[in-house]
Amino acid sequence: MSSPLTRFSAVLVLALLGSAAGCGGDNPKLLVTGIEPEKGTDGTYVKIHGNRFTVDGPRSVKVYFGGQPAQIDRFASDSELIVTAPGGKVNDVVDVLIVFDPGGKLTLPKAFRYIEKTDGPSVNDLNTNPNRKK
Repeated sequence: MSSPLTRFSAVLVLALLGSAAGCGGDNPKLLVTGIEPEKGTDGTYVKIHGNRFTVDGPRSVKVYFGGQPAQIDRFASDSELIVTAPGGKVNDVVDVLIVFDPGGKLTLPKAFRYIEKTDGPSVNDLNTNPNRKK
């Protein structure tokens, strides 16, 4: 999980980038407030939360997990971008770099942890006989 300081730093950095782009410090042009989930495997859908992702017009975006490019899936709204996490080594905790053009770049330090893939439930997990005990 991100610490409050990490989250504050992420918001502050992009707020400053917004100010540099001609926007007042009280009303930044672009904010990233966090990601969810903060752990997963390759192929995990990750939501990047923030503000003003699309309202100011078209932006291109690139996202990297520990230097590996993520697949950009879509802007779900002005405040949510959905990406697919690239492959990574189990238990590695990686930085997430988000690059908006226009808008600037931001690194969320140690924002995503790779976990072991698990198989989903199987037919053996089903109990169709109410009298049968597992």
